[in-house]
Amino acid sequence: MEDWYQVLQISRQAKEEEIKAAYRRLAKEYHPDSHPGDRECERKFREISEAYSILSHEEKRRKYDEELKGIKAGKKAAGQDAEAKSKDIEVQNIHKKFEEFFGFNPKTKEIVHEDKLQQKERNPLDAASLFEQFMGIKR
Repeated sequence: MEDWYQVLQISRQAKEEEIKAAYRRLAKEYHPDSHPGDRECERKFREISEAYSILSHEEKRRKYDEELKGIKAGKKAAGQDAEAKSKDIEVQNIHKKFEEFFGFNPKTKEIVHEDKLQQKERNPLDAASLFEQFMGIKR
């Protein structure tokens, strides 16, 4: 959605007189008669005219402002959701690495399944396995 306030280079709180003055200034600058054959000026002039047609009418401006607020609120919520999901994934990855290294789940304190431990070498820093090896105890 086009930001008509930026097109007219005015603030969102601009009064009707400011809108009209901005439109006249920009329309004079980009009018196709002043720049014959310049497609970019024609496009810019149409954009300025459309912005003025919306912002100069009270009802159209009110509806436009409501739509703009809704879009910005939706983007903000979507950004927060994405941020929360990325943090959850990061925490899950940390938990997986912890389980792989120490052999138990940090949340539940449950030992990782023995078959997983047997698939990999046991953790060399695991004091229990070192003690078992030193004492000759077999589980």
